[in-house]
Amino acid sequence: MGNDNSKETIEKLLQSAKKEFIEKGYMKASLRNICKEAGVTTGALYFFFKDKDDLFRGVVGGPLRELYAILETHILEELEELKRYTPDTEVNLEDDKAVAIQVVKLLFRYKEEYELLITKAQGSSLENVVDEIADQMNIHYSDVFCTMKGYKSKKQMTKEDKFIVHWMAHDQVDIFIHLLTHCKSEKEALRQIRALFGYIIGGWYGVIKSS
Repeated sequence: MGNDNSKETIEKLLQSAKKEFIEKGYMKASLRNICKEAGVTTGALYFFFKDKDDLFRGVVGGPLRELYAILETHILEELEELKRYTPDTEVNLEDDKAVAIQVVKLLFRYKEEYELLITKAQGSSLENVVDEIADQMNIHYSDVFCTMKGYKSKKQMTKEDKFIVHWMAHDQVDIFIHLLTHCKSEKEALRQIRALFGYIIGGWYGVIKSS
């Protein structure tokens, strides 16, 4: 297949697949229906995609990679800041706010794709992606927590420390999911994130001081 025809076929398949996944979810989506809607043969589908899971990743993979890139950059920057942290350090919250706004804008740019990941990925290799992201944040927040508490290593964390940090990591992920699924527009979500950010930061420092 020529490059132009290949790109056109792939795009047709992805658009058709996106529609099918949104309507029926991953589990009930039909490759036959996807091919019919796209106007291509099943042979053409299998030429470009290994299976239904590969096709699903084709639909949501790009937006997911963009999110991971934002989070990875943010984590690396915070780890560098932690190296210079002392109890008297004035934390720059503007950077955190900027990242939160960046994530919100990304979620609404690919609203349908992220809603697929959150609500209709069951049965695919990405069905646990929300928990996986929260687990990654838990690892990072454990590092932040230990530094701010003056612990020399994570071995000093108590069961209570681990419990609350784990909860905060999942809670922060849930906040962004709530914004995506309950706000009608990016503009509304950006208005809400400012108040929610105050809750996040207030809760974080409350835990640091009380634990």
